[in-house]
Amino acid sequence: MDLKVDYVAKLARIKLTPEEEAKFSEDLNKILEHFKELQSLNTDKIKPLTGGTDLKNTLRQDGEKIREADGSKLQKSFPDEEKGFLKVPPVFE
Repeated sequence: MDLKVDYVAKLARIKLTPEEEAKFSEDLNKILEHFKELQSLNTDKIKPLTGGTDLKNTLRQDGEKIREADGSKLQKSFPDEEKGFLKVPPVFE
């Protein structure tokens, strides 16, 4: 199959020199020949891949509850507090 590189370059709005056009034409034709080889392989007994893994849904069920942390316990365990806010040392001086 001889791919029209000049047509594809025009669609992509790329200006090619004649040398680049010849090189890309040769490269693309090699790629297409390789795909022709792949199409000739017998894949009748091969199961199709649908995502690359056999994992099922690994997320929790919607009905499950996550235990929320008690804010007052966390606040009491924090080293410094001011006016009900947690006080941290300055990051930038």
